Amino acid sequence: MISLGLDPSLTGFGWAVHSSEAEGIKRRVASGHEATFPTNVPVARFIFYRSLVKRLISTFQPEIIGIESPAYDAGPFTPIHHSLMMFCLETIFENRKDCVLFDPATLKSLARKSVGNKGLMTKLSMQRFVQLDTNDADMIDNNEADAYCIGYFAARFYGLLSEAIKPEDLTESEFRIFLGKIKKINTIKGKKIKRVAHAFRENSRYFNFSKIPQGRVDLPEKSAINPNLIKYLETLEKE
Repeated sequence: MISLGLDPSLTGFGWAVHSSEAEGIKRRVASGHEATFPTNVPVARFIFYRSLVKRLISTFQPEIIGIESPAYDAGPFTPIHHSLMMFCLETIFENRKDCVLFDPATLKSLARKSVGNKGLMTKLSMQRFVQLDTNDADMIDNNEADAYCIGYFAARFYGLLSEAIKPEDLTESEFRIFLGKIKKINTIKGKKIKRVAHAFRENSRYFNFSKIPQGRVDLPEKSAINPNLIKYLETLEKE
């Protein structure tokens, strides 16, 4: 699977193309980072990155795209990052590419297990993740590293949905975020368990834009969760 990872930022927009079927250094097909200047007209900076995403999709023809969404309650930068993400999503939607969103904390949680880091995930930690996954001693730019991780886990997520990856082959963090995360909510009939992992949040944390015909803008009906995944979860709950 070829996936495109995007790490939107006005001053350091990272991107990376990941091949889940390749080995070693070839897993990072390409990567780069771009910047715009604060002296530019604000909307022009957003238009530039929208054009960048369009060019990347045209050049590499990714099967799916992962993008970093703004952090929750992250202060004054949240509106800026949200606006930039929407400009990127416009092009992704126009090209009808399926897309999954990872906020920064979720991305770091996913990567932490892979590099054996039990503490704070730094920029260096994310760069180390790329080194280990590609078996490449060279260290890439930190914006590109974040984008690579996004593309990597986007491929892992869609691999799970398509059954190319079995749930028992997920890391502990992948299982919790992709499939196992739950939330207890109070109802009139008592406490109820709600599944809030990514696999249960279509049209919220991931979008199957490929299901929407050209010329239409209606959100598609949510895909039925793979019954094998539900069966797997129910088996775990009984144990």
